[in-house]
Amino acid sequence: MRVATVLSPREWESNLVAHAQATGAIALTQRIYLPEELDPEIVDVVVAGAETAWVTAAQVAAWKQAGLSVVGVFPRADRPAARLLEVGGADEILDDSTQPEDIVQAIRFLGPNVRVDGDGLGEVVAVTGPRGAPGRTEVAVALAWEWRSNRRVLLIDCDTSAPSLAIRLGVAPRPDLTDAADEVRELGLITDESIHHWRGLDVVVGSHRPTDQALRTELIEDVIEAARQRFEVVVLDCAPTRDDRLVKRADHAVLVTEASARGLVRAADLVEHWGGPLPALVINHVDTESTADVARTARRWTGLEPAVFVTYHHDIRRRSRAGEPPSRRIRRPLSALAVPG
Repeated sequence: MRVATVLSPREWESNLVAHAQATGAIALTQRIYLPEELDPEIVDVVVAGAETAWVTAAQVAAWKQAGLSVVGVFPRADRPAARLLEVGGADEILDDSTQPEDIVQAIRFLGPNVRVDGDGLGEVVAVTGPRGAPGRTEVAVALAWEWRSNRRVLLIDCDTSAPSLAIRLGVAPRPDLTDAADEVRELGLITDESIHHWRGLDVVVGSHRPTDQALRTELIEDVIEAARQRFEVVVLDCAPTRDDRLVKRADHAVLVTEASARGLVRAADLVEHWGGPLPALVINHVDTESTADVARTARRWTGLEPAVFVTYHHDIRRRSRAGEPPSRRIRRPLSALAVPG
């Protein structure tokens, strides 16, 4: 077994490294400081401590999906940290008082690494779009509303700068995404205590707390990973960000833009730096008489074939402003997008 450890200030990691070097009991191929430093071509097993901020349930799950085995180590008194390793799917979970030789034995007992295909976990659909109100949130609501009839669906507002889902649905601002993150950190799962039940749709609204710092991306990732354990489809309402980590890790992506020159130029800029799954392009506010011209322009500027055209209709805006279910004028064209899973 070729092993990588995540560097840690706690003694378990340095003791394990010293033991491996002195005895040759395992092939220690890497010690990493950041997740992107890991080379899966030379590693079979990752040994990581939950005391490291970026060693989250989402990160453990990502390693597993890449075909790596994971041994998670947690501070002895920190049961929530142990629960997060369990939610992420760590193969072995040990407290940090475990002796190096016992960690080595746990590594040796691991079976061969097999890439995880995601069966049993919900699929994540990231709905994003350029700044400038292209109707991203309304599209996310409409998709979740359509899919809820034959899937267990959770809609999450991941916009940390200008969350709007609570206003759109007319629900209370709490519980919110921060409450969900706190719950996942404490319990390792997401419960109804953090979820709004709006007309048959389950929703986690965005967090808008002016006195608090914006929620860190890795904490949002943990909420998403916990949601995948419970729901078949997790729809994310995502604002564009500098690194777009949530979009990059999604199973599917929907890119929403408006049918204007400015909207299409902004969409083209997003596509130029795109790092996620190939997006389905949804063009909003289309004039029926100009659909063909808009389609040609979108193809030329974005390189994408438009998947859905949503024509402008006053009923879409009226229902949105009134906190009502999305209009069939937007649901009908969006039904062309396949239900995930």
